Amino acid sequence: MVHAELLKLRTVASTWVALAVAAGGLLVTQVLNVTLLPALASGAVLGDEPALRDELGAIDTGSAAFQYAALNVFGTGGASGSIGIATIAVLALGVLAGTTDYRHGGIVGTALARPRRAGILAGKVAATAIAAAVLGVALAAIALVVLLASAVTGDGALALSPLDMASALGRGVVVVVLLALLGLAIGVLVRSQLAAFITVAALLLAEPILQGFVQLVTGGLPVWAQLLPVSLARAGLSDPAVDSGLAPAVALGVLAALTAAVLGAATVALRRRDL
Repeated sequence: MVHAELLKLRTVASTWVALAVAAGGLLVTQVLNVTLLPALASGAVLGDEPALRDELGAIDTGSAAFQYAALNVFGTGGASGSIGIATIAVLALGVLAGTTDYRHGGIVGTALARPRRAGILAGKVAATAIAAAVLGVALAAIALVVLLASAVTGDGALALSPLDMASALGRGVVVVVLLALLGLAIGVLVRSQLAAFITVAALLLAEPILQGFVQLVTGGLPVWAQLLPVSLARAGLSDPAVDSGLAPAVALGVLAALTAAVLGAATVALRRRDL
């Protein structure tokens, strides 16, 4: 069943588009953030431009905070409320895995071949997790190469140990898998591919709006407002030594629980409704 689901993903052009957009979006974003912006701030590219220097501020490429941001596999760094191109592409990969069968009518043949519908979703989960893990490793490799290239061409200083970098990149791969599975669950629940994409887009847009409104009203961000998918993903990729809200391990655990809950709802919906 897993092999069949992987075959479906490989033979659909939109899957490759999502993978390419994620990798290309991260590469462009990280080259800009890790290489070009520090060069502009230091005057290495356009010379000493006071207005530009004041706008960008001082960028310490040798700091641990900068390098953790450079290893963010979504290219969002520590920017609160930021949604990277790679984030959208990863969720889209999951949506495609969950809705392609419905769009092309393949879900009926799949159900005839495997009458137990929980097994159908289990196969999709496994295939999506494998594809997302491969994508996560590719994104991690891109982030690492850009950081190392920046260190070699700059002052050559790395504030993070190999263990720190491995931890940051490993957590990035885990978050990629969890977000892809969340997209899969939404796709199975909604069934319509267009409606699923609209749902994901609405959730991505609503999260920073809701948090901004809560901060405006309360003057802070309560814990419950941090328990949203993008915020949990961001916290899971943050520097463990910096107290910025939820600890990375806690954020990853909550994101995994949230993903499992939505997958559970998708399992119940798939078993109870007509195809």
